[in-house]
Amino acid sequence: MVEIAIAMFVLAVFLLPLMQHFVRTRRVSLAARDAVIVNSYQASCLGELSLLDYDELSSLSGATFTRVIKKYTGEKLVNNLSIQTSINISSSTETIMLTIDVRSRFRFPGSTDRQSMRNVSMRGYVFPKP
Repeated sequence: MVEIAIAMFVLAVFLLPLMQHFVRTRRVSLAARDAVIVNSYQASCLGELSLLDYDELSSLSGATFTRVIKKYTGEKLVNNLSIQTSINISSSTETIMLTIDVRSRFRFPGSTDRQSMRNVSMRGYVFPKP
């Protein structure tokens, strides 16, 4: 009986750090998954904006442009992840190209409100005039 108790104690001493490793690995895995979700969301936004006409993007008007902007800006829930996104479209001084910046902020699920949000941005996507 004493041998079994000693064996269980030794086993517990070695398994406790291993369990902590699994917990940390799970957190890192969830963080990577959330970053991939945000990157995919931003890539989808850029993809839809690149399908629009140059004049519609440069004038920041039109029904299709407004639909795309409303679809992606603000706070959205994507795969149970709350993402706050802003889109900035600016023209160069020569008006031969537009630059699109997409910035997103999110907090890992289970994080408290006191913990800072992660920032992810795709900046400098160039949209040339045809």
